[in-house]
Amino acid sequence: MAVDISLIRAYQNGLVAVTAYGDTSITLPTDATTALGADFSEVGAISGDGITEATSQDFNDIFMWQGNALAASLPGEYVKTFQFAAMETNQVTLGVQYSGSTITQTATGVTVAERPPARDLRAWVLHGVDGARLQRVVVPFGQVSERGDVVWSSQDVTVYQWTVKCFVDSSGNVAYRYYVDPALALDEG
Repeated sequence: MAVDISLIRAYQNGLVAVTAYGDTSITLPTDATTALGADFSEVGAISGDGITEATSQDFNDIFMWQGNALAASLPGEYVKTFQFAAMETNQVTLGVQYSGSTITQTATGVTVAERPPARDLRAWVLHGVDGARLQRVVVPFGQVSERGDVVWSSQDVTVYQWTVKCFVDSSGNVAYRYYVDPALALDEG
């Protein structure tokens, strides 16, 4: 098998954007190049660890009586998540961190009347850039399922670490992926 290092990707730049709490009348992006609409707001700087995508699926093994041999392995529970840490403290990150809380902008900053997080399904966009190559993942329904510790320290910046769990849409999809990459394009020659 031949190796082609030009097919190795390193998405070293990009963005994470999210819709507002409770916003259900949004237009999802359908490609990797069109600017995001006003429905989406960027969370800002992401920590140097970038974005980690994880997929978990259980399988139920079915064994035959004869020989106790494996007869089938049926797919079971499936979970897709994206994890990242937002480095900026802004209206968007506070809205995600304190989902369902009352956040009020004032003349001097913001006040948060913090409540336990409510169910908060939002659309998310994760966009990676590797030179001229792009990867955009659109999650129609994602919810922060884990929030990391928020550390105040003289040794590091404060980050908001989240795990976004993906839910299926009406078409049964958890995400839509769009790539701009000549190596993946149709060969029209």
